[in-house]
Amino acid sequence: MKRILTVSVVFLASALVLTAAPRADVLRTVYFSAVDGKGAHVPDLTAADLAVKEGGKERTIAAVQPATKPMTVSILVDDGGTGGFQVAVGQFIQATFGRAEFAIRVLNPQAIKVVDFTQNGDDLRAALGRMGQRGRIPGDGEQMIAGVLDAAKELQQRRTARPSIVALTVTGEKALSDQADEVLNALKASGASLSVVYLTGVELGKVLGDGPKQSGGMIEQVNGNVTLGPVLATMANNLLHQYVLTYTIPDGVKLNEKLSLATSRKGVTLLAPSRLPDK
Repeated sequence: MKRILTVSVVFLASALVLTAAPRADVLRTVYFSAVDGKGAHVPDLTAADLAVKEGGKERTIAAVQPATKPMTVSILVDDGGTGGFQVAVGQFIQATFGRAEFAIRVLNPQAIKVVDFTQNGDDLRAALGRMGQRGRIPGDGEQMIAGVLDAAKELQQRRTARPSIVALTVTGEKALSDQADEVLNALKASGASLSVVYLTGVELGKVLGDGPKQSGGMIEQVNGNVTLGPVLATMANNLLHQYVLTYTIPDGVKLNEKLSLATSRKGVTLLAPSRLPDK
């Protein structure tokens, strides 16, 4: 009888060990956009159309669906004091109003926040009013990326689901900046996409030049003869029609910052991050 009880206890203990340690797969979430050859949103992507690799290893897609969570958008304006981005930024906010909260920084010459994150229309109109012609403001190429750094750190602290930074510049950035790696790492940690509109002829460095690709944002060049409204309308449309993709990291596998998202659909371009937060 004693032997039977001992065997039973051992069997029960073994069963508890087996049931107490189930697989603990990790799900990671990525926001991305998909556009066709004309830049229009592609509305019907499924998991069967996509392949995802993290750290060079294929991962199993758990779900792909339209993103519905509210956006958090930090807008950074470097217009040299001309007020030239005022109307287009207003149109961008109008297009995404009700689906996002906004903060706006204006270079003067440092990046000065003219409105903190808000969905209040009156506050946003007042902030836009401060973006009019203000006289010539010189830029040194460092203030813009310092503004991106401030925005990224702020978004990281807020920990919202769909953060993004929209930067508009007539100055650009220094090609070799001591801050560049710090800013790109902060951008990665925030999980925000960086989209950039820049004037033809200005210099871009690692942040404004590589940041959009690393973070899944857009980059658009404009000249003095181009109306900015349609450019920002395209950016607004891409943000409004993002997908949210969830994929599986097997139990025991460390997270990797390198992401590759591809599609088998011909003529479709994906705007997805290539670097992910470490957590």
